[in-house]
Amino acid sequence: PEPDPVLFRAWADRWYQDYRTQVEVSTYANYKYTLQALEKHFGETELTDIQPMAINDYLTGLLRQGYSHSKISKCRAMLIQILDSAVANGLLDRNPARSAKAIRMEAVTGDLLPKPKDAFTPAEVETLLTCLPDTPEGDGIRLMLGTGLRVQELVALTAQDIAEDGSYLSVNKAVKMVDSTPVLGPPKSRRSIRTVPVPPRFRTYALRLRKRAGKLFCIPSHKPGEPSTIEHFRKRFRALVDPIPNVRRLTPHCCRHTYITALQGKGVPLETIARLVGHSRITTTDGYLHIPDSALAEAVNVLEADRGKGRVSP
Repeated sequence: PEPDPVLFRAWADRWYQDYRTQVEVSTYANYKYTLQALEKHFGETELTDIQPMAINDYLTGLLRQGYSHSKISKCRAMLIQILDSAVANGLLDRNPARSAKAIRMEAVTGDLLPKPKDAFTPAEVETLLTCLPDTPEGDGIRLMLGTGLRVQELVALTAQDIAEDGSYLSVNKAVKMVDSTPVLGPPKSRRSIRTVPVPPRFRTYALRLRKRAGKLFCIPSHKPGEPSTIEHFRKRFRALVDPIPNVRRLTPHCCRHTYITALQGKGVPLETIARLVGHSRITTTDGYLHIPDSALAEAVNVLEADRGKGRVSP
């Protein structure tokens, strides 16, 4: 007798349960939202009835509904994983998701290249240092500008993580969101566990955070004893930064871009910058650089200098 048909929902749920031990708790919790989207569309469909064209139609539908490139890519990637496991367990002869199309970035944004995050200019940094309030959130933003901390690293910071003289920070944990609840866990990668020197002009802010925190987290939250949620700090960031004149409305992560760009502008090697910010690959660090056109124009002027010395042929 032929085996009973297996519905996508039943197999996807089984795959999700089996996947629990393969990723961090926060990642696993976030996966369920993508899974819910897939099950809403394919849930009652038999695995053997899912064809590449049906997947193409689904992804195109997400695009027309205005979903982000990231969301669409996550849906396609999860479909591939779920149906790969079905092939490995003899439920399918081939994986139709591997024959489905990938949505290109320009189809979503209309741009040939994705828009990179920006960095605050030196003038904007000075304005922020001057105009931000002397509150834990204000000092936290200043510290991100001077150390390149990720938001999830900043909100996990405690007094014990800051040197007594404010000269360095110990990054050894980060806040992960699990079902909208902040949970302490390891940083993003092994390289993210690091000691970050604090420049002298930023040590005042580190020391103020250390003194105010006591035995609690440096960035306060709604619930004493618990770390702030990432979204709560982002809202506080916008509330503090947006009203400041002559400063663009950028995101908290742009402070990290600003830090990396400033170091590169001072001639610090990319390998050193990657170590400071906890990047596993230099190519990742390179993607954070925002070199202004004026700096590029100044760089090529060395050719004219060499010409004057007779080193470059006319």
